[in-house]
Amino acid sequence: MAVRLSVLMLHPPGGGSTWHAHSDDMLGHLLGRPGLDVTLLERLPRSGEDSTETLALESIGGHIACLAWQDAADVLADLDRAGRPMVRRPHAGDPDCDQELAEPESAPPGRIYFFDMRRRGDAEAVLTELHKLLQTLQVSTFQIASASQPGGAPKAKETVSAPHRSPQPVSPPPRPKRSETRSATPTAPPADDLDRLVDELDAFDG
Repeated sequence: MAVRLSVLMLHPPGGGSTWHAHSDDMLGHLLGRPGLDVTLLERLPRSGEDSTETLALESIGGHIACLAWQDAADVLADLDRAGRPMVRRPHAGDPDCDQELAEPESAPPGRIYFFDMRRRGDAEAVLTELHKLLQTLQVSTFQIASASQPGGAPKAKETVSAPHRSPQPVSPPPRPKRSETRSATPTAPPADDLDRLVDELDAFDG
């Protein structure tokens, strides 16, 4: 996913026509630039205020590059009162930012990169610094994404094959033995039959 930079531009609270002309020129340089989401506010709202400024501020996500014609401390205090606390981060366009003061122990989740436009008359130079800041955020996001990926593809499981054994010859099953048939031994005729046979022979002789 492409990284984008939210740019919050606060309209000059005063200062005459010079600052307002500077604001219009800066806005013309910002609109339509790739990677930059620009929001212009007349003022920062109060916490719980029902206004278009509140909706616009709530729609800004992530870190913010703030272009303002006032002190950074005043902008941070107004953001805190609006319910959007931010921590000021140093960058090339904010040489007055103190690194130690920008990182308190309980730092808010959002970061703000402040541009004091009262000292920045060249809109092209500010636009160049915004693009450099965007590139820095893109590189940081890429490094975080790369570190979150696994170190390598999972190793394939080793397959242990069983030792090869030569097939053993299979002997045919033994044939069933035929039952031996014994010759029947003739048995003697019963006694009654023998007597009857003798009587028949005697009658034949007589």
